[in-house]
Amino acid sequence: MNLNQLYYFNELAKQHQFSKAAKHLHISQPSLSNSIKNLEKELDCALIKKANGRIELTEYGQLFSKTANSVINLLENTKRDINKIKRNKSNTIELGCIPSAIPAFLPHILSAFNKSKQEKINYIYHKSISEEICDKVRDGQYDLGICSKIKGYPNLVFIPVYAEDTIITAETQFSKSTRTIYLVYNPKNVLSKLTNELINFIKKTRGKF
Repeated sequence: MNLNQLYYFNELAKQHQFSKAAKHLHISQPSLSNSIKNLEKELDCALIKKANGRIELTEYGQLFSKTANSVINLLENTKRDINKIKRNKSNTIELGCIPSAIPAFLPHILSAFNKSKQEKINYIYHKSISEEICDKVRDGQYDLGICSKIKGYPNLVFIPVYAEDTIITAETQFSKSTRTIYLVYNPKNVLSKLTNELINFIKKTRGKF
């Protein structure tokens, strides 16, 4: 048994179809099928069954699924913790940012923050949509996010930082409106001293960039 088999089984349990699971895993359907068969052979029991055109878990599969999820969650949490330690040691902040905020806001605020610090600061930023940014900030994969405010994230703190003009197409006319862009972070995650300093810097200087 190996970790790939746990990931494969877990994805199949989510998707209920070999084709969908294989697509999400970026592997071929025969590879996924062989992996599940080898897992069942090793455990000497059937983990899955076909029901109404879907793949469902057997009684043994349900039991194994709980263990597989626990192992995967523990591994992913450990990987995130390791990455946080590495980022802290290298003075690195990882953040997600919506594309429109990259030229309009991000370079200016990071440049100003760099000038206020003596040590070298490294940044890793990812272009993404607001919902994905909120997901990854919530889960600790990103230290911070710059995005729109999304409902359904009660544990995240959203701080308005600037207003962004948007153009809406209606029939053949163009109308301009504004939307507020937010700095988002999760106070339940262990944030580095540097990340907290950047948050406080943005709070003090918001509206100036």
